[in-house]
Order: sequence, then C-alpha cells, then structure tokens
Amino acid sequence: MTAELKASRHDAILVLTFANPGQQNAFDSSVLAAAIETLSKAERDDSVSALVLTGADQCFCSGVEAGKDLETQMVILENLQNLIETMRSFPKPIIAAVEGLAIDAGFSLALACDLIVAGQNASFGVSPAQIGTWAVGGAGWFLPQRLPQQWTAEILLDAKQLTATRLHAAGLVNKLSADGSALDKALAWAEQLSASLASFPAAFEQFKTLLGNASSTTLSESFSSERHRLLTKRPGTA
Repeated sequence: MTAELKASRHDAILVLTFANPGQQNAFDSSVLAAAIETLSKAERDDSVSALVLTGADQCFCSGVEAGKDLETQMVILENLQNLIETMRSFPKPIIAAVEGLAIDAGFSLALACDLIVAGQNASFGVSPAQIGTWAVGGAGWFLPQRLPQQWTAEILLDAKQLTATRLHAAGLVNKLSADGSALDKALAWAEQLSASLASFPAAFEQFKTLLGNASSTTLSESFSSERHRLLTKRPGTA
C-alpha cells in the first residue's frame, strides 16, 4: 500500500489524516504535495474555519520514508519545507492531534501547527539518524523559539523520544488527552475556536502575523501596529 492523504469534514472543521500503512505514516513527496494543494484550497474556502492534522492507526508520523536516494530525499525535504511554510501563513487555526509517534518530520509538522493536542503516551523527538543534519523540516528552528536552550539541546542532541506529558509540562504541548482520544479533543477545541472567531474573521490571521513578527519587532513598533489596527478596525474584523 502507498501513502495517502485523507480529508474529511466535521461541519466547518477540515480533518487531514496522513496514512502510510506499515510505515508509521511516513511522508512521501506525493502526500506532501497533496497537503499543500489541500491547504491552498481550504484557505480560499469560507466554509472551512479550522484544520486538524492527524495520522492514521493511532500514529502521527515517523518522519519520511526510508531507503530513498539523495535526489528523492531532497524532493521530499523541499515539499515538507513548502508545506510547513504554507501552514505558517495559513489564516485559520491548525491543530495537531497526536497519537503514538511524532518523530523527525512528524515532529516538525506538529510544531508548525498553531496548537497541539496529544495522547498522554505520545512520543516526540528527533531520531539518532538525524544528528548532524537535523534536516527534518524546521524542528531546529521551532524549538529554540519556544523552549529554553537546555530543552532544545536535550531534544536535538540526546535523540531520545520525549513523552507528551513531559512536553506538556514544558509548554510545547497545549492539551493532553487520554490515549486514543486526541482527535476528539482537537475537534472539540477547533469547534470552540471557530465559534469564538466567527464574528471576527480577520482576527486569527492578524494574530498569526503579530506572533510571527514578535521576535523581530521592537515594543514601540508593536504599539504602533496596535494603534494602526484600532484606527482601521471595521465591522467583522479585529
């Protein structure tokens, strides 16, 4: 069987499920390309208010398919990077629902989401095979943005899987769920966020821009931006 991306709707929530039986949902280039296309369509679809990303068979993603030649690996990595850049600019909430493994590219994909819900025994990390390259789609960039240096060093150098419970304590995982119920909890949260943002369709996009600019702007620039948003506020915006 080959890797595929499954899409389903739960009212206004679009659920994307990565599936690769026997490979712990490892990515190939076609699945990543399909995900980019799906996000592009969802961005333009006003009936979609939020996304949930998850993996089939109680496993999020173990990385990319092994045994590929270097040229194929580069194509997969470029598609992964393009997907993550698409996610970071996506104007609607994206929640990761993580069960089982979120390793290497799977870890980066979860980190690229706006929020993470995980089963208590889910595992996150970078594999020993990636030490020295860390070519996993941005984990080496995301982690220093969100964790103290000691946490980042442990995750990237020790190459041991960390439990969702431990990363929840570190603030990297937003919510824990009973094993097997991460998707249900993520869906409920997505519905709650959709309801709260319904009257302010531009609010989340503005929040994402604000968050993305936080590390590269001064406080005075942030204040100026606040004044500008207030002056230009219109009904239906935030």
